[in-house]
Amino acid sequence: MNWTAAEEKQLVETINRNIYQNSKRPIQWKAIKPMERHTIPGMQTRWAKYIQPNMNFNGYRYTPKKKTTKKKFETKRVKVSRSFFWGALKVTRYE
Repeated sequence: MNWTAAEEKQLVETINRNIYQNSKRPIQWKAIKPMERHTIPGMQTRWAKYIQPNMNFNGYRYTPKKKTTKKKFETKRVKVSRSFFWGALKVTRYE
């Protein structure tokens, strides 16, 4: 089944309600009830692969990571070609 943004938000809220402090496994999946169109294994997969990498855990709950934009620097590629005079002349151009 496809996940909607509202369902993902509901999953995060459900997980935040079922977090146990000072535990090796802070999320207690046995205490979570399945959502309408999704099973518990489906919810676990969605959480582990797609949602959790974009979240920060502050010790009490999961919050979204702040998005930062990185500036991309343009690098010009140097193209050097030799002439037919056995390398006596070189032509350099930038692309």
